[in-house]
Amino acid sequence: MEQAQKQEQCHQELQQEKQDQQKKQESQELAKEANSTEPANNVPTGASGQQEQGAPAQDQREAGADQETQKKRCDKCGKKLGLTGGFPCRCGGTYCAYHRYSDRHECNFDYREMGATEIRRDNPVIIASKLRKI
Repeated sequence: MEQAQKQEQCHQELQQEKQDQQKKQESQELAKEANSTEPANNVPTGASGQQEQGAPAQDQREAGADQETQKKRCDKCGKKLGLTGGFPCRCGGTYCAYHRYSDRHECNFDYREMGATEIRRDNPVIIASKLRKI
């Protein structure tokens, strides 16, 4: 008798978990559809008029996950970058070990101007005070 009750309870718990997962998937799908059709400045609100806490946080996590997958390939050759995550360049790209140097990926960052600016900033012109002529 007890085994039958335990089995029934276990079966009900499994059904409840499945229903919860389905509801979660449906809400994620609705959030995705809402984001693609609504302007960015509209914020979903609950029944009380306050912002919903779950949906925007999930969307931010999903967007972060999409960015991570995009950044895991070399911008020049498309090679997977692995655990190191590649080499970020000052031009804004992320490159593999071969394309990390500026001459190998057609870098548009002006290193020469950056160096000249640093020198000008770190070494200001010093003008000596004039001496009286005797």
